[in-house]
Amino acid sequence: MDKVKVKKLERKLYVDRNCDSAFLITQWHMDQIHFTYYVENGNIYIWDMETKRPVNKIIGHSGHSVLWIEFINDCTMVTQGRDGFIQFWNKTEDVWTKSDVIKSTSFGYCACSIVDNKIAIPTESTSAVQLYDMSTKQCIGELKPDISGQKYGMCMAVKSVENNVLIGYENGCIASWDAKTFKMADKSQIHKESVMCLDYSSQSNFGISGSADENLVSWSISENNTIVKGKEITVKNPGFTSVSIRHDQKIFASGGWDSNIRIYSVKKLKPLAVLSYHKESVQCVTFSSDNILACGSKDAHISLWDIYR
Repeated sequence: MDKVKVKKLERKLYVDRNCDSAFLITQWHMDQIHFTYYVENGNIYIWDMETKRPVNKIIGHSGHSVLWIEFINDCTMVTQGRDGFIQFWNKTEDVWTKSDVIKSTSFGYCACSIVDNKIAIPTESTSAVQLYDMSTKQCIGELKPDISGQKYGMCMAVKSVENNVLIGYENGCIASWDAKTFKMADKSQIHKESVMCLDYSSQSNFGISGSADENLVSWSISENNTIVKGKEITVKNPGFTSVSIRHDQKIFASGGWDSNIRIYSVKKLKPLAVLSYHKESVQCVTFSSDNILACGSKDAHISLWDIYR
């Protein structure tokens, strides 16, 4: 394994000294000076990178895990909880207030994704994702495969790319959907086990997904929208929870059930580093626009890493 310039920026960032919740997800704010993390009890915290302290605590989805957050702009964000609600928030003078709500039928672990001016929301109905207009908060369509010949199982991962929605299913299949026509463009059997996470960069036409087994699989999308399976990476311990391609498309990171963060090159899928810091499953890995890697773990810690910057 090659030597890599790796610097751990912070050894420990505790969620809350009095908090016994462990489920952690991280997301960078658009200003890249702050990032959010949220926990099992529904609270959302905004952390300041300069002061190294939380500057906001938002009671988001009381008593329920927060699955997903997306910043629309500096003063608007959307959150999803396991309470079945998608909540819209506005910030005024550093105070976040709830402005609107969408009630979904999903209480699972699959996160939403924003495509154009629509939000893709997994539903209670097997294999289905509904698209809601973000202005009217009304459902305008559904992405539901024909299950007469194949059982897809639950939606496990959703990723929006331009006007398309990529969905990873319980049966190991990944499908590409047109968000305007609500029709499936293509599907491919990428994994043998359930798809647990996926990411895709349209700039480099590189996709990567992780499963419940030991394999990370690369794939691409051809000019006629066909999903083409690429090379596989096999690791010692099974189970991936998160993958993230860095914005410059040079490397990607994965978070695993075994508590390790793994770094690979996009071009050759070469293993570059294994970052062993956390004690439990790494729930989320995400890069800032200036290439700081934030990782949230079930051990109630967040680690920040400086890699190849």
